[in-house]
Amino acid sequence: MISVSIIGAGKVGITLARKLENAGDYEILVHSENSRSNALESGLSVINLTNWDKAEFDGKVIIICVKDSDIGTVVNQLIEKYSDKLNGKIVLHTSGTLTKESLINLKEKGARIAAAHPFQTFYFSEESVLNNVAWGIDSEEHDFDEISEFIEILSGKAIKLTAESIKKKALYHISAVAASNFMALTIDLAKEIAKEASIDAKVFLPQILETTLQNNIKQISSDIPAITGPVVRGEVTTIKKHLDALGESMNSVIYKNMCESLALMALEKGLLSGEKFEDIMEILD
Repeated sequence: MISVSIIGAGKVGITLARKLENAGDYEILVHSENSRSNALESGLSVINLTNWDKAEFDGKVIIICVKDSDIGTVVNQLIEKYSDKLNGKIVLHTSGTLTKESLINLKEKGARIAAAHPFQTFYFSEESVLNNVAWGIDSEEHDFDEISEFIEILSGKAIKLTAESIKKKALYHISAVAASNFMALTIDLAKEIAKEASIDAKVFLPQILETTLQNNIKQISSDIPAITGPVVRGEVTTIKKHLDALGESMNSVIYKNMCESLALMALEKGLLSGEKFEDIMEILD
């Protein structure tokens, strides 16, 4: 059993707490009434950080799962109230953009600091979403093995980020955003247009989505994406029919932007000729 203090009751914090209910001992602490409500609704036992005297921080690990803009506040609260308990503890934050340096003031109090970001989406706070997830770790070399063991308890894989990757942490996070958020945008567009076409999205979309995802996972090590369709084939007439059908709707704006981005990518990857690219851009203008 490992004892962990989780600060923050958003989706990441609650998911970690649920995982640790079966794998270790935990206390979850909140620093806002909104977070407290989230935790109570989830059925988890919480300690409100407005009453620091109830917090224990007796465990080996402290995980800070709050918004990036709140990490500094939490760090200051830890130093103010619990500086005598920080020595030797592993203190992690789960931000996708910030490095371990945002916890540097805790290091001065003896804490072993790290950034540990789960490369996953947490729309539903189900513990299974942590299985086999890669965690990008920014830590001191001598702390990595112990952090890796903790990530294994969470059913994840700890990946030590290189110095170059840490410098490019924002790009690291954009990769996650593109993989999750932009996919969700595409699916929502498909659902909206399916509705306009009077077809049932639940019947028509799942299989093509699954096939597209699996095709692109197979191509993950290739520079060439697994993509088909009118843009890559340079079918200007078909794209024009699509635009006419969409009219002046918001979906038309999204479709145009996506076609433009797709055409640029296809040109760069050698999948589309310069002539066809110009033809497509002309009708999208």
